Amino acid sequence: MEVINETQICKLCLEPYTTFICVDCLTRDIKKFLFSDNPELRKEFESFHKKFSKFFLLTSPEKKVKCIRCKRYFDVMVCPYCYLNELFWWLFEKDINLARKLAQFFNFDFLGTGYVLKLRKVEPIIIAEEKEKDLEIGICEACGQAYDGLKKIEGKWLCESCRDEI
Repeated sequence: MEVINETQICKLCLEPYTTFICVDCLTRDIKKFLFSDNPELRKEFESFHKKFSKFFLLTSPEKKVKCIRCKRYFDVMVCPYCYLNELFWWLFEKDINLARKLAQFFNFDFLGTGYVLKLRKVEPIIIAEEKEKDLEIGICEACGQAYDGLKKIEGKWLCESCRDEI
């Protein structure tokens, strides 16, 4: 009997799950990073994490995925972006400075404003000039000789003597 592996889908964004890091590993790092100075908010975060994990728990054990970090099988199928997005909005209500810190650390656009807050008016850089410059050294297109100081006349690069003949 052939076993067909299905693509795992995030339960929030419904996109294929491509980053196989469990939310528990993310939580351990986030606790160290964000809540080392605030033990009270850390406890609230642990409660948030438990409720979140319980809500998105998989019911079928055969669809578990192995975490590439801790090597355990996990059963909360939410991609790291969606988890961090939910955490950002939870933090936004609790401590806006920590929410900012999270957004800056992970470089996600949680607010949907784009990464550039202000568009600055930038003057265009002129690459080509309207007036063609003279060539210092080149081959005259009329006589075929190499000369200094060729100029373009009527679409041809001409030396001084060929220009005089025109």
